Amino acid sequence: MAGMDENKPYLPERYRQKIREKNRKRAAVKLLTITLILVGIAVLVFSIFQLQWISLTAVPFSPPSEPVPSPGVVSTLSLDSPTGTPAQGTTRTSLPLAPPAAGYAIEPGVPQQAGSGSLSLVQAEAALRRYCPEDMFTISSVNYSVSSVRPLFGFTLRTAGGQSPKEDLVVFIDSASGMSWSAGEETAAIPKEMVSEVVLAEFPNEGISTPGIWYDDSPQEGSVWRFTLASGNMTLVSGRVDATKGEIHAFTRNIPLYGRPADPAITQETVQGIAEKYVTARTSGLPLTLISSRYGRWGTESVPAAGAYTFFWERRYLDYPVDTDGVTVVVDAINGEIIGYDKRWTTAEYAFSQAVVSTIARHDATYAAMEAARVVYPEQIDSVRILSSELRWNNGQMKGTIPRPGSVPLWWKIVFDDEILRANASLVPGIAWIDIQTGNVTALEYRH
Repeated sequence: MAGMDENKPYLPERYRQKIREKNRKRAAVKLLTITLILVGIAVLVFSIFQLQWISLTAVPFSPPSEPVPSPGVVSTLSLDSPTGTPAQGTTRTSLPLAPPAAGYAIEPGVPQQAGSGSLSLVQAEAALRRYCPEDMFTISSVNYSVSSVRPLFGFTLRTAGGQSPKEDLVVFIDSASGMSWSAGEETAAIPKEMVSEVVLAEFPNEGISTPGIWYDDSPQEGSVWRFTLASGNMTLVSGRVDATKGEIHAFTRNIPLYGRPADPAITQETVQGIAEKYVTARTSGLPLTLISSRYGRWGTESVPAAGAYTFFWERRYLDYPVDTDGVTVVVDAINGEIIGYDKRWTTAEYAFSQAVVSTIARHDATYAAMEAARVVYPEQIDSVRILSSELRWNNGQMKGTIPRPGSVPLWWKIVFDDEILRANASLVPGIAWIDIQTGNVTALEYRH
């Protein structure tokens, strides 16, 4: 067609292209809109899910528990009732209800929560600490027993503080009353109330009106009442009272190390005189012989502190030493105060044998001991060294029992060591007991 640009498309075709472009734009806009909507929905769903997940993981599961009373003073069971039953109308600060920070083994079946008329574990531990403060007694484990008499928490303790020898013991806490309890205490010849009077009379200057007292039928010491005098969580005095006679058989004062000079202020000769007078006054002329003494320094190598002198008396019967009986006295090296006393008198005179004439000579008894040692460790026999050999009453087998008349024998006691025992301070020397009539080895303790 004349005058028409050959490069321009025919109008209908250009119109169709414009329509197609508009449709493409509309489709793109719709696609973008749908995409944004889907993205928004996805973000919203993810946010809701994430929020729920965070809320679930941020709050730990808490098992249902009894309502916790408000802190302060509330009416609870009394821990001081001498009858072992709750005292009516008593008011005291409530025992803690939070779970204990267990630093000891908890046996299966120990109740963690308080029940109807019974304590939780943490309440039982708080009750225990009224008798056994934590500075002197570490809990090793706890179990729980239910009997026809009463449910009990049984705490196994280890004496941990002070200068006294370490030992293990078990203390039972009544789950209902929170008081200590042990089989046999109701029939003890000396009741708990009298023990309290004895303890307070012996230690009137400690400022404590109510000692912690519990009964212990010990295999080593027989029937005893153990006691503590404590101020808060700090033990001032601990010890034991003979449950048959009411006599204080042992005590240990807890002496702080802070502020003590490095060296003793009193000579050993002066301290020995103090200890001898104390033993004479307490034992009323019992047959005792002072056999040894030593000074023990306290503190550390970097911060030394003056310690105490310890004196050992041995019981004698018919002029022969009794193996496990005697008296130990500990005296403060600063002021001369008696800070420790331990009387071990386990064997009645009727129990000693009347056979006191030995037909076996010392060298024969020593030879029998070495032959017995050869059987146990034959490779060490050339290094065996005899440390002592003497006639002694062997009453160590009778701990916690009532011996028959004449049942405690007089035997040769041979103490020895070898190269391995000498090299390891944690090992104890070997001990052989030899019958004075037959020469037979009646007992041997020898282990690496």
